[in-house]
Amino acid sequence: MHSLIKLLAHNSHSIKFLGGSVLSSYGLATGTNNLVKDVLGLNKSLYLKREVCVGGLSFSQAIPIVEDFHDTDVIVFYFGTSVGWPRISRKLENHLRPELLESTTFHIPVYKSKKRLNRVKAKIRHLERNLLKYILFPFGLYKPRHSLEDLPHLIEAIEHLAEKRASLIIWVQHNTLGYKRLWLERRIYQKYYNVIIKILHSYQSPHFRILTPTKKFLVQENYLLDGVHLSNLGHERMAELINQEITQAISDAKAYKTNNS
Repeated sequence: MHSLIKLLAHNSHSIKFLGGSVLSSYGLATGTNNLVKDVLGLNKSLYLKREVCVGGLSFSQAIPIVEDFHDTDVIVFYFGTSVGWPRISRKLENHLRPELLESTTFHIPVYKSKKRLNRVKAKIRHLERNLLKYILFPFGLYKPRHSLEDLPHLIEAIEHLAEKRASLIIWVQHNTLGYKRLWLERRIYQKYYNVIIKILHSYQSPHFRILTPTKKFLVQENYLLDGVHLSNLGHERMAELINQEITQAISDAKAYKTNNS
């Protein structure tokens, strides 16, 4: 709680965002706000100090970025489904056609083409990729880049660095509309997701807050067609949830200070 008390010294607060493609304006119409701009629009006491979006951001990639962060009042992490999602082995990447290696869209377009021929071609490519995944999986060539054993150490490193750089940390662990995915992929990712959430809860505190999409949030209108990236409405709603966490943290700090003064 003492970290939060520092926020009460000023009326305005600096904020930094770090996340994957879900944090960005990926798939949105030109000129549409992403959740970063939506958060700033909701809370006029915040001013943006830095926004970093890295497609397919993993925990290991995040560590040097956080290490390079200067002090700020609030840090929002937004980790997407690339953490724990199976990937085709690097050994094969140079031997496959480029369209078979697309990972940011998780092999599903964000919008349906208006042309029937394009939709048929997309369906054929989708079936081809799914078949390839099933062939590669038994040979260990389609699996997450990090092992489950790596997760506690990676999360600890990020948390440790963030603690030194911010008074309030909000960690958003994103989730997808799983029904659009192969059973194999859902099973693997859900195992990683459950482990990640369990580890995060061990660090939960008044100044380290965890935010995950609830069942109420996991509806198609909040996502693009790929079931991974957020729609315009999804960005707005997630921004509201993040702003609620920030507002509640400051409110908790004020209450604590009043009760202990």
